[in-house]
Amino acid sequence: MEFVCQFDVREILGQGSFSEIKRCIDKRTRQAFAVKEISCDTQEQRERIEHEIEILHELNHHNILKLHHCYPAFDKYYLVLELAFGGELFEDLVSRNAFSESTAREAMLQLFTAVEYIHGLRIVHRNIRPEKLILTWRSAENNNHFPPLKLSGFGLAKKLPEHSDIISCPIEGSPLYLAPETVNRQPIGREVDIWGCAVIFYTMLAGYPPFWSTNRGELFGVIALGKYNFPDQEWKSISDGAKRLLKGMLMVDRNERVTATELVKDPWTQNRKLSTAHRKGTLDHLSAFNAKRKLRGAVYTIFAMKRMMENPEPLPLTNGVKS
Repeated sequence: MEFVCQFDVREILGQGSFSEIKRCIDKRTRQAFAVKEISCDTQEQRERIEHEIEILHELNHHNILKLHHCYPAFDKYYLVLELAFGGELFEDLVSRNAFSESTAREAMLQLFTAVEYIHGLRIVHRNIRPEKLILTWRSAENNNHFPPLKLSGFGLAKKLPEHSDIISCPIEGSPLYLAPETVNRQPIGREVDIWGCAVIFYTMLAGYPPFWSTNRGELFGVIALGKYNFPDQEWKSISDGAKRLLKGMLMVDRNERVTATELVKDPWTQNRKLSTAHRKGTLDHLSAFNAKRKLRGAVYTIFAMKRMMENPEPLPLTNGVKS
């Protein structure tokens, strides 16, 4: 097999439901990569992987994990990707000695820039969440600046047709980060990625997500209605610019949501003089949330998706946002 002939496979870096990621070394150049080994037992799975590969081949951006090579096999695909050593975004944040609103700006600017790039190519990620945000190196190596961030995980990504900015898709992805139009089974567009970014943004500043419930019906109900707030205990020390930006990102009506280009150019995103005060409370909350997220993870996602498919009635949609 061509992949095995060219690469030495080393330790496991991560695992998913249908894939495994390992470090590998190019035998000729000795350069290190990550290889994503994906099983495909059906024609439908093969077509989905080939669609992901097609999208990855189109991407070339410093804030997106780059696909270098692709090797098809009998019942698997080997995707050789850029190797990033820093791990997941939230894992890195809770390991930091210091975290501030200024640091959050550094991370979010990189995410906004990546999303602006893919949206310019008419690509919708559809699954933006902390696990898909990988860092090139760990913050512990340099706490003064945030590491280069890489957007990954394009398995659910879709290319919008030339004649329309919306597309009909099945409900897929992690429940906490789904947009109102997704849970209401409406056509979706680039705006679902803005909503996912907003949930990450809010969680990074507060230490907990804007929408949360272990009850599937309650969770999707508050998402559909856009019910969130800014409790004083965590938010009184956050700038008005951050809260204003979040409000624009968490608009229930997708047509009123800010665009990725507006996010990149926003005064908050471009402000290099935000507070550098250490947000210990935020990191304490985020550490607890991160542990809970990893514990519930796949089980909660599978349970929620199964229950949702058993109860296909759409949830009520309004324009109300509690701020």
